[in-house]
Amino acid sequence: MNERTEAAHADLLDAIVEALNVPLPSIADADERLYYRLLARRALAVRIVIATNRVVSRDPQLAADAIRVQTAEDPVTYALFKAAKDGGEW
Repeated sequence: MNERTEAAHADLLDAIVEALNVPLPSIADADERLYYRLLARRALAVRIVIATNRVVSRDPQLAADAIRVQTAEDPVTYALFKAAKDGGEW
């Protein structure tokens, strides 16, 4: 593998991590449902992009770019978890 290919594969892995690393939701039931749905949609999008890329182009940079586009089109829309400050009660 040459340096360009190694960098492209590293970028693909970074894109996958970014897509699946969604922030925790608040403890509200609705936010938790939205969180799990978002995570499932993003995981499915990553699987589709990787499977398609293996068959069509085998270019890791194209896959990374496609994953980032999909992630941008499916943003976080739920309230985020907020930890208690100074070890106070939840």
